[in-house]
Amino acid sequence: MIIFENKNEYKSLEMNQSGKTVSTLLVPKHLAQGFLKKRNELYGKNTAAYFRYLLSICKIFTHSGMLPKPKKIKTEYQEENLNLQRLSFRPSNSDWIELGALAIAFGKSRCWLFTYLLELDLIGFWDILSEFFKSVSDPTKERLEVKGYWTLKRFFHNFTRGYHVKV
Repeated sequence: MIIFENKNEYKSLEMNQSGKTVSTLLVPKHLAQGFLKKRNELYGKNTAAYFRYLLSICKIFTHSGMLPKPKKIKTEYQEENLNLQRLSFRPSNSDWIELGALAIAFGKSRCWLFTYLLELDLIGFWDILSEFFKSVSDPTKERLEVKGYWTLKRFFHNFTRGYHVKV
């Protein structure tokens, strides 16, 4: 048997070298009003700050693998007929990359995942969770390492998604 292994890693030396660029998410209309109210209460009109907040408060939830498991081989998108509203903002590159890694690992689109985190926040999930875990630690230290990956084994008809967090 011949095994060919290519372990190329494509690295960017500086994650924020190109500055913040415009990114767009689609939010269902029924959540848009709640989004605007919550964002304005917490961060004025700074969508990027609220986006970072959503990623940070949900880390225990996302890093523990408690997101819904993938239902399909292909990426799962939001349901149809949600009357999606366009939300454009300038997130930090590291936040956008983190959302992308989570999306790949759980087989969801970035918009699906953002909407899911937004819904959790709007229903007060974080408040409920923090009641049970009085000393909740936020794994956002500089040494945090997040890896999302896909593994394809055609011979065995096997496809795997993965997500690894190292703190």
